[in-house]
Amino acid sequence: MPLPSRRLLALLAAASLLFLWSAGVALLLDLALLAAALLDASRATTLDVSRGLPTQLSLGERGTARLTLLAAAGRTARARVTDDLPPGVTRLDEDAWERDVAGRAEIVYRFRPGSRGIHVFGDVHVRVLGPWRLAWRLRRLARRDQVLVLPGLAALRRLRALGIRERLRRAGLRNVRQRGEGRSFESLREYVPGDDPRTMDWKASAHRGGLMVRQYEAERSQNVVLALDAGRMMLERIGDLERLDHAMSAALQLADVASLQGDRVGLFAFADEVLAYLPPRRAPVSELAGAMARIHGRMVEPNYPLAFSLLRRRLGRRTLVIVLTDLIDATASHALLAQLARSARRHLVLTVALRNPALDAWARHPLDTDAGAYRRAAAEEMLEARAVALARMRRAGVEGLDVEPSRAVAEMVERYLEIKYRGRL
Repeated sequence: MPLPSRRLLALLAAASLLFLWSAGVALLLDLALLAAALLDASRATTLDVSRGLPTQLSLGERGTARLTLLAAAGRTARARVTDDLPPGVTRLDEDAWERDVAGRAEIVYRFRPGSRGIHVFGDVHVRVLGPWRLAWRLRRLARRDQVLVLPGLAALRRLRALGIRERLRRAGLRNVRQRGEGRSFESLREYVPGDDPRTMDWKASAHRGGLMVRQYEAERSQNVVLALDAGRMMLERIGDLERLDHAMSAALQLADVASLQGDRVGLFAFADEVLAYLPPRRAPVSELAGAMARIHGRMVEPNYPLAFSLLRRRLGRRTLVIVLTDLIDATASHALLAQLARSARRHLVLTVALRNPALDAWARHPLDTDAGAYRRAAAEEMLEARAVALARMRRAGVEGLDVEPSRAVAEMVERYLEIKYRGRL
């Protein structure tokens, strides 16, 4: 379908003046111009357009797209190009570009995805101006180019670039060699709170007059499962990201550290049903990230009995299960607490509740207005309820962390290495 150019519109406007002299002549001239425009559009150079995109990005990163325009040899064309972006992707530069194409031209623009998952870039729209510059020839080129947006890869790259990963690896290996639970007895030491009661040596305790525990040469390979709650509480936005995005980023960084310890890492995601399960094994962290990218939170209450009963059936040996979720209060989280306590009878369960920093800010808000006072009282009540829920969890034998997303990785890794150090698996 042809589209009139500015030159054609100007000529038609000039020809309209002839109506003051002779309507017939003016009409004939208009028809001649329109016929010339149709012929001009049909003679417009055909352009081939290809689009280059990164195969994957980390959530929050900016991507670069390249549109390459190719004209027939020896032909020059004036072209205007744009393309269809998927929902949730923002173009950071112009929306359309006009170029003179002599053989080859390239258009580069930046974009930013707003959510994880597979984003499909759609058709490319091209206008090519005819040789007489009277009309544009319109073409719609069908394209389907995918970009996989993964959670947490940017943070993981920063962790590696800072050398933290290597320091954690060395510290972890040193600690694991010193204390662990395996088949080879190493030594005795005094009991400290948190030690596994199964390692207690009662004869040595009676002989020395104090509680003693056995230390063993640690097994290097253990099971770690990252359990992601994808229910409604995880859809709350903390900063620019959902709580679930923060959870995935922290989980990937912990998985990277655990893989350096020789541990097998698995993934379990659930909402009202089980959304994903990867059994514990040695696999690249990118594989976990790819699986997480396809997980989307749901505005539903999680079905904790269904999820954890299935997880318990699938896990054979004793496993460190790290549950990334959020806690409202003891009543609302009753079903979760019951399932965590049941799982803790066989496995070592660590719950990481990601707290919104705004909650602490509201709890410190000055009492300068009635609205501020109500907000502060509500925030203090929620923080106290979270503390009660965590206390109930610990009494049931489930360890818990209540942390802001910015502190989640550091505290999770510290607790993980402590568990390895004490040989509690």
